Amino acid sequence: MDPSTFFGSITGIVVVAIVFAVPIISVIAAMSIILAVVNRRHRERMKMIEQGMMPPPPRKQEGNYYGLMITGAIFLAFGLALFVAELSTGKVSEGGLIFGFIGLAMLACFAIIRMARKNEPADNGGAYPPAPPPLPPQP
Repeated sequence: MDPSTFFGSITGIVVVAIVFAVPIISVIAAMSIILAVVNRRHRERMKMIEQGMMPPPPRKQEGNYYGLMITGAIFLAFGLALFVAELSTGKVSEGGLIFGFIGLAMLACFAIIRMARKNEPADNGGAYPPAPPPLPPQP
């Protein structure tokens, strides 16, 4: 079938529309959900402020950086395997080197984050700081 007749037909237009509609609708749905969650959190905090309460500070994200180590090791192993395969066939390209260096960079990031986290001072166990005393009534 000739591509020009495929895209000229109504079937081709429908197929192309369906193919592109799924990712576009997925992105719009994800953005709508994120916006709704952020908006709800903002309204809760504003309601607390209107009632005279002090909202708790945002939680500190305790990231799990072991995913960097695992992903880096996988990329490094994949890059080394590609590099060895390229050397054995005699056809050398950059694929193995690219994946290998990405893996090394991720492992280096893991080591840097791990050293930085060791040097961080211990926090207060996740407890919120005490709330300030209420303001005296105005005459």
